[in-house]
Amino acid sequence: MEERSPSAAGGKARNLLSSATSLRLSLTPARSQDHTYVVQIPRDQVYRVPPPENAKIVENHRQPDTQKKRKCTCCCWIFSALLLIGIAIGIIVLIVHTMYTPKSPEFSIINVHFKNVTQPQKNKSHPVPQFEIDLKIVNINERMDASFGKGDNGIATLNFKNHEIGHGKYTAISQKPKDSTSSQFNLDAGKLPADFQKSLNDDKKAIPMTLTINAPMEITSWAKTLKKEVTVTCDFDVESVKGKSKIKSEDCKTDF
Repeated sequence: MEERSPSAAGGKARNLLSSATSLRLSLTPARSQDHTYVVQIPRDQVYRVPPPENAKIVENHRQPDTQKKRKCTCCCWIFSALLLIGIAIGIIVLIVHTMYTPKSPEFSIINVHFKNVTQPQKNKSHPVPQFEIDLKIVNINERMDASFGKGDNGIATLNFKNHEIGHGKYTAISQKPKDSTSSQFNLDAGKLPADFQKSLNDDKKAIPMTLTINAPMEITSWAKTLKKEVTVTCDFDVESVKGKSKIKSEDCKTDF
């Protein structure tokens, strides 16, 4: 039996491998100029653009603090503006209240004259005895007008030791701010007490009297108006009421 040598077997194997390789290369199709590549990317690296509505939602969620800050800033501005307006109104009200606070005018007795004394009271053809009274009124309000006895509705009485010796109407007056006015009015004399008649003959003796006036008062301005019924009471001592009288002392008060 014929034996094959190792060299011959190796050569045959190399020839077979070479033939197979040549056959595989010859079967490989020729590459064209247009190529298509398939690229595979892991799923955790895939990115896509969300829809517009989703983008708005995401954007709102990304900036919640900014919106809250804007709302807070807006509310703070509104609150500050309201606070400043309230403070300004309060200051204006305080100024108006301070500058336009109504004050009662000041009253004082200037003169008291007992006239027509010689005429008999029962004789209707002659004037009846009267007390002629001069009253000084000072409007101490710097920015407000004052009126006293408007409509001639004021009533005045004159008393001597709790006896009414004179009665009549008070004449109305009107005043501008810081104005001073003299008001003159007459009171019809009533029944005179005996001790008062004795005092009339002594010019050096002071006669105590009390003048009471009840009348409406108005203190007005563009900012405030006050209407009130007031009573003015003046206690005074007077000498020589039949002639040129002299006021020795006086004290006038108003229940304003």
